[in-house]
Amino acid sequence: MTAAERLQAEKERLLTTTGFYVPPYRMTNLMKAAAKIMDIIIKADTNICYEECRFIMAIVDAAIPRVSDQTEECNHDDER
Repeated sequence: MTAAERLQAEKERLLTTTGFYVPPYRMTNLMKAAAKIMDIIIKADTNICYEECRFIMAIVDAAIPRVSDQTEECNHDDER
């Protein structure tokens, strides 16, 4: 089985079991964004504990549905 065939099989398996697929290059970009967010939180002027980090993330998580259709899915043609 070639690398391309393994990736295709993985994509099909994940689509079947989870209903979505995030390709490796996209996951890299998502992880970079998450790292930037954590860097901003950690380098704040005041000491922030883990509870406050969770509070900040809850604010962000609650804001996303307010600016988008709550039922809308993020569709990427190359990933579906």
